[in-house]
Amino acid sequence: MAADGGIRAGIGRWAASAGFYLYALLAAPWLARGLKAGMEGTDPVWWPGVVVLVVLGLEPFGLRAKLRFLRRRNQEEGFQPEGPALAVFSATGIAHVLVTMFCGMLVLDAWGLVGGSENASGWGLALMVALVLKEFVGLFAAGGQSVSREPPGHWKEHAADLFLLAYGCVAYTAWWQAIVDLEAVGEGPLGPRLALMPVLVPLFLFFYLPMRLPFLLEEYHLRPARGRRGRLAAELAIGAVLGLWPAIR
Repeated sequence: MAADGGIRAGIGRWAASAGFYLYALLAAPWLARGLKAGMEGTDPVWWPGVVVLVVLGLEPFGLRAKLRFLRRRNQEEGFQPEGPALAVFSATGIAHVLVTMFCGMLVLDAWGLVGGSENASGWGLALMVALVLKEFVGLFAAGGQSVSREPPGHWKEHAADLFLLAYGCVAYTAWWQAIVDLEAVGEGPLGPRLALMPVLVPLFLFFYLPMRLPFLLEEYHLRPARGRRGRLAAELAIGAVLGLWPAIR
């Protein structure tokens, strides 16, 4: 059972990565256009905000369920993790809060609730408070030692993976293709673009961590496999090239 669990974990991890990259290449521009239309236009654009809010709301449920399945897998394999890498998950947690709040502001902008009337300001404040509470829910969801009643590989684990993947995809689009318009940077002269890279690359990697939660959770909560540092470096490098390509092409 231990070997089978490890194989399923590996397939799930790389399938999540492949799904994220396919989304970034094929579907992200579609959502980015909708979010930009909401930011630049005077009329509210509702559907991009609805997509972002639904994904943000589902993520804590996915996080809790995924961790319960990871603990169940460790229980079946007789493995007791010493704890995830503190530095990686501390940075991920901070970046997660910032990305979520920026996504909320983007929703408010798309719906025309930034500034304007007192009623609009009230709705905006209510949404931001709800997102702060959502982050606390996610923090508590990640705690505890409970395990899933269903075995690893159950459809509920796949649903949890999907919720986490959806968060990463939407956050990636909102942050790097709507709020930070790297295509505009890529239109400038080569010299200033190269000068920006020492700033853009660490900034990208910092905010990219919470977008790759499915990968990080399985890497740092399951039995360590040889080549972890290489896999993490490859994951970050592929993401950086993909995300920063509009600025360096």
